[in-house]
Amino acid sequence: MAYKLDLQEIKDKFKFETSIRHNPKLPVEILPYNTKFKDTQFNFREVIGEFLRLVGQKKMSSEANPEQLVEAVLSTIEFENVSQKNEFKQMIKTLFIDENNQLFLFHPQTLYYINTVENENKKLAEFLYAVLWSGKESWNISDKKMQIEDLMSSLIFSALPELQDSNGQSKKYAVLLPEVSALFSTDFEWLTTKQDLFTQQFEKLLSYYYFFYITQMSRRNETLFTKSEKGIIPIYFTFEEEERLSKTRVSYEYGWKNIERSINRMFSHVNFLKMLNISVEEEERVYSYHEIAEIIRNHSAEEIVAIEQVIDDVIEQYQEGLSDVKWSELNLNSEQYEIPILNKLSSLFQMIDYQFINSFRSKPYNEYKAWFIHFCQKSFLKSRGRSGKMLILDTDYLLFLTKVIIKDEPKIRLKKLFEEFETRGIIYDRDTQVAIIEYFEKLNLLEKKSDSGDAIYVKAFL
Repeated sequence: MAYKLDLQEIKDKFKFETSIRHNPKLPVEILPYNTKFKDTQFNFREVIGEFLRLVGQKKMSSEANPEQLVEAVLSTIEFENVSQKNEFKQMIKTLFIDENNQLFLFHPQTLYYINTVENENKKLAEFLYAVLWSGKESWNISDKKMQIEDLMSSLIFSALPELQDSNGQSKKYAVLLPEVSALFSTDFEWLTTKQDLFTQQFEKLLSYYYFFYITQMSRRNETLFTKSEKGIIPIYFTFEEEERLSKTRVSYEYGWKNIERSINRMFSHVNFLKMLNISVEEEERVYSYHEIAEIIRNHSAEEIVAIEQVIDDVIEQYQEGLSDVKWSELNLNSEQYEIPILNKLSSLFQMIDYQFINSFRSKPYNEYKAWFIHFCQKSFLKSRGRSGKMLILDTDYLLFLTKVIIKDEPKIRLKKLFEEFETRGIIYDRDTQVAIIEYFEKLNLLEKKSDSGDAIYVKAFL
């Protein structure tokens, strides 16, 4: 497979001739973020509705307005007097409209009617649809045998706006971790067989896989062109029931602290990957660093010389175009790889990251990563005093993910359960494992055939 770099294309996309502009738009994007973060725009509940509509190839004919919905229900019923009508109206609101004036999620079908107001939430849904659904056939909630058991719910459904088929193409994003997509499919398919669990907990599944995908991608990017046989690299989590969480714990050193640097350099990696993929002939895909390195290692000496010349030109013109940077103060780690061309590429990445940190461009650099960090702070990242920020799984997440792992089996070996957590990117140190075991014991979920870890089981529960 041939790989080349086109200097002119790189110069055109990154505006080398005028004032260098980073993060150019490409036919296939890598991440859905921009450099103008606003926390008011982020609402993961909105992401759920748009994601499932994309999966089902559906769209709403009109926005699901709770007031209009209630009036539509009332219009189908004859009342003896105004008082009776008002009482019934209040009952509908109490049962089906939540405190945020949104439709209460009481059935999987209602997930389709979550309004996606902010464009940034729509973009995130499109990204997750691309990287987790990964081109599979559409899946429609209404195609499944999901029961509506009462008259009141039936009245609400009859008043909801009709869903229309949608064949619109969403924005394309690179699928850099197909193994994560495959795991998501397995867990999603099982969850769809549990009507109530799907309705109430699908948001947890999608939000965890969002975290899983981004952190795995970020860690893998940090290795650049290094050969690696490892697949999923689990991250240390702690558990909210633990009383003592200190900096001496393995889960502190290899938890959030371990991945924070890779998250911080997210914008540099996106720009570098775009630069390396601008000339890729297959416009429908993005090569990872590892794929590019393998292709280059199999190139002839003549082909490598041609690529090296382009890299030298890019480095020279990149430095000239960013004259506000004190390049003389950059200390390059330029001897990492066995072939010189990969060292030159590594130097280019270090330059991209350095100029962001040491110029006024540090603002967009930090704003870009803020979209994901803000999500983490709302979901998994907690401040634990002097220990700083740590990744903590709360009891709801622990129980939900345990259900997802056990699926329809009557029980699972405790050792196997922890292994399945690792497969999904979560690892616990010894103290956290003890805390989880104690919590399971409180809930009477453990079955012990001996004190051996291999003979302890976690029983299924729903």
